[in-house]
Amino acid sequence: MGWEAFLYSFGSVFAAEFGDKTQLAILLLASRYGTLKVFGGAAAAFALMNALSVGAGNLAFRLVPEIFLRITVSALFLLLGLLSLKEGLRGEEEEALEEENRRVWAGKSPFLHVFLLICLMELGDKTQFLLAGLSARHSQPLLVFLGGTSALWVTSLLGAFLGERVARLLSPRVIKVGAGVLFIVFAVLFFLLD
Repeated sequence: MGWEAFLYSFGSVFAAEFGDKTQLAILLLASRYGTLKVFGGAAAAFALMNALSVGAGNLAFRLVPEIFLRITVSALFLLLGLLSLKEGLRGEEEEALEEENRRVWAGKSPFLHVFLLICLMELGDKTQFLLAGLSARHSQPLLVFLGGTSALWVTSLLGAFLGERVARLLSPRVIKVGAGVLFIVFAVLFFLLD
C-alpha cells in the first residue's frame, strides 16, 4: 500500500473541505486577525482533531447519535450567524466599543480564539468521520493522519490568505452581515440535509 493511504486521505479530505463551513469561518476570521494568526490556530486545531479522529477510528459512529451531532453543529452555525448579524447591524457607537473589546481580547490570543472555534466546528464534521473511516480501512493510520492534516492545512492557508484580502476590499459591516446570513443558511442546510 505505501503512500496510497496518504494520497487517498489528502485527495478525499481536500475535496470534502474545499468550500466547507470551516474554510468559510477561516476566511472570515482572517479578515479580522490576519493570515498567519488564523492559519496557526487552525493548523493546531486540525492536527489535534485529526489525531483524535484517526485514533478513534469509527468509534463515534457507534457511540454518538447522528441527530445529536446535527443539532449541535446547526445550533453553533445559528449562533455564529446571529452574532455576526448583530455585529453587522449595530450602530457605530456600539460597534466602536465592541471593536475595542475585541481588540483587547484578540490581542491576548487570536490563536486561542481560532483554535477553539475550529475544534468546536470540526466536532462531527464530515472530514473527521472521513478520516476515522479511512484509518479503520487502511493499516497505516499515520499516513492517513498526515494526508488528511496536510489537506486541511492547504485549504486553511488558502482560506486565510483570501480572507485577509477580502477584508481590504469590503467594509467590516458588509463582511459581518454577509457572514451572518451565510452561517444561518448553513445552520438550516446542515440540519435538514444529509
